Amino acid sequence: MAARPTLTNTQRFIILGVTILIAGFSIWFFSSIVIFIIVSFVISMIGEPLVNLMEKIHVRKWHLPRAICSFTTVMLFWGLVFLFFYTFIPLLINELKYFSNLDIGTLLTNLQEPIEKIQKTLSEFNLVEDDFSLQAWATNSLNAFVNSDKLTSTLEGLPGFIGNAFIAVLSISFISYYFMKESHLFEDALVLFFPEDKEQNVRNAVHSSSNLLKRYFIGILLQSTGVIILHTIGLSIVGIQFSHAATIALIAGVLNVIPYVGPFIASIVGITVGVAVSMPMDVAHDLLPLVIYIFLAMEFTKIVDNVVFQPQIFSRSVKSHPLEIFIVILVAATIGGVIGMLIAIPAYTVIRVVAKEFFNESKLVRKITEGL
Repeated sequence: MAARPTLTNTQRFIILGVTILIAGFSIWFFSSIVIFIIVSFVISMIGEPLVNLMEKIHVRKWHLPRAICSFTTVMLFWGLVFLFFYTFIPLLINELKYFSNLDIGTLLTNLQEPIEKIQKTLSEFNLVEDDFSLQAWATNSLNAFVNSDKLTSTLEGLPGFIGNAFIAVLSISFISYYFMKESHLFEDALVLFFPEDKEQNVRNAVHSSSNLLKRYFIGILLQSTGVIILHTIGLSIVGIQFSHAATIALIAGVLNVIPYVGPFIASIVGITVGVAVSMPMDVAHDLLPLVIYIFLAMEFTKIVDNVVFQPQIFSRSVKSHPLEIFIVILVAATIGGVIGMLIAIPAYTVIRVVAKEFFNESKLVRKITEGL
């Protein structure tokens, strides 16, 4: 019997490189489908505990079939999504009305004195040109922000967006249902692309990743909920009307999903909306104190998030050092911007689990995966 030819290291690297290129091109070409599968997998991870809980419901010897539990969970998920937008969109439209009715000229007239002080300071340090007018720049920026032409163009593209969203919802629902109904379906499909001797490693990696990511995504949901509640309470205390405080809090809760940058953007949005809905007011006696109070209220929530919420999520889910997470997010932001920051932690978690299963002989891999 003829011996099987052994591959040289060069041949192995060539095969590996070609495989990675083909896989990368396939993911890029079928990016929409890949996104549907990833989103469905995340939904199935979040919904699986509920499916398992519903399966335990029984009357004597009869219990709910897993198919019904999975279908109910998918419907419940989209019901919560619908409820969120049903609540959020009217609040957001209400806030936009304040911006559309805002008198830019009067606002900037009230702010003329602090704007002139800022421009004087910038000119003293040669940070702006001599002919630069901060007042004119602020006027143009605010007019562009509330420009109705942009809203019109956005509404014109709404039918196409709704069509694409319908296809996405239908696809994600269908895939999520089967991922929950047959909990090992994703795992069984993935092992088809690996040799038999690596099958157990793949199953271990999928199982570990699922457990860690399940805790992470559920933790993120709880974190955002906590941030929304604290922002609503804090902003209501400093004098913002409850409906406006709830809107700012919902926006902040969504933005909080973006590591580091999200809370900063949320603070800017909170101060901007809080000031807009409170106009007109005296700059010295009312406006500046309100800005300070809103900032302090949102900073208090940010401190609670950093001290209480985030350590619980990171220590119990991704099991990584905060500095390690920060560096990963910086790299991801450099490569993929905001989207990169969003997927940085889940992707890094999966990479660590895969490295532990397949490259555990490396000292570096053992070091970065010792908490797993």
